[in-house]
Amino acid sequence: MKREIAESVLKDVMYKWDDGRLSAELEDIQIISEIKYDDYQQYTHGMRYVESLALWLRQFDEADRNTAYEFVKKELIYISEEEMRQLIELSYTMCMDNYLLQETFKLCNELKIYDKDERKEVYGLLRRRSLFLGLSDGSHIDYFRRQNTQLNNEQVFVHYDFSDEKANEMLQELGDAVEKMNIVKKYELLDNRTFNAYFLIDDFSASGMSYIRCDNNGKWHGKLCKFYTSLKRIKYQTENIHIRLVLYVSTEQAKKHIEDEMKKFLKDESAVFSVDVLQLVPPLDMDQEVEFEKLLSKNYETMTKKSSITFTDKHFDVGGGKFPYRGFADCSLPLVIYHNTPNNSFPTIWFTWEDENALFPRVTRHKEV
Repeated sequence: MKREIAESVLKDVMYKWDDGRLSAELEDIQIISEIKYDDYQQYTHGMRYVESLALWLRQFDEADRNTAYEFVKKELIYISEEEMRQLIELSYTMCMDNYLLQETFKLCNELKIYDKDERKEVYGLLRRRSLFLGLSDGSHIDYFRRQNTQLNNEQVFVHYDFSDEKANEMLQELGDAVEKMNIVKKYELLDNRTFNAYFLIDDFSASGMSYIRCDNNGKWHGKLCKFYTSLKRIKYQTENIHIRLVLYVSTEQAKKHIEDEMKKFLKDESAVFSVDVLQLVPPLDMDQEVEFEKLLSKNYETMTKKSSITFTDKHFDVGGGKFPYRGFADCSLPLVIYHNTPNNSFPTIWFTWEDENALFPRVTRHKEV
């Protein structure tokens, strides 16, 4: 759809706007489109933000369209590819390096190592005894690796669940590296050739349930459980290790859920777990968004009645939310990420109802069979 036609559709949809407001709003829409929204990776050829917005607004009752538009204009949070790259670039310094410096400080004080050069060697040893693992494609581990050339290629791996062969290879590489370090020859207590810290990296979490959850039968699920189990399978050391989940973007809800559930999961273990988040994203306070809540509820009821498809499948139901129109696990996020919109965001943003258009269409990984 050509932009001129899209703008004409928008004018027809928002016919209550006078010429002055229409002109001002179109200017704002065009600016934000060019700066950010047009780069959304799930837009198809010929469909960009202006076109998508015009068609999306049509699904709402006339009385609700301004509420929908004001939400998008004032509340929507869009994380662009460039912004995500900046978070990746900062992640080592803000999270991993900070931890390694603190551990170096503690260990050097315990061993009474005060020489500056020797402390640098201890830091290098602890860094080499760390593994940096991606939890999904969203970790952009290839870009992370290129930004941190001080790390050895054998300690940065694209996936957290590696084979026995790869595990043995990485451990052998670590042993060879440690053996060459002068500091371990001077301080025998430092001659440890096992991994001690694991940095598990991912781009986003809103509920935390894909990382860890316990079902009604007491069985644990999620990436973190799978990772810890794999350490035991490959016979890596698990006593007194440090596992640090590094999320580029997260909600406070997800951070708390993961920390609380991992505490239960590791209750009989000596492993230490923590979560580092570079950018916290707040949910929309629905108690303060009465009109928007009404719009969401009414739109959801209308669409489910007339459409043969829905987003509330068995995968969505895992979240246990009470209000489907608030997103997975009732997260109420006004969030779009450049490559895809999370299902924790309001479904009205991302779900493509039958014969209707989504504002930022989402590609769903899990499919009903």
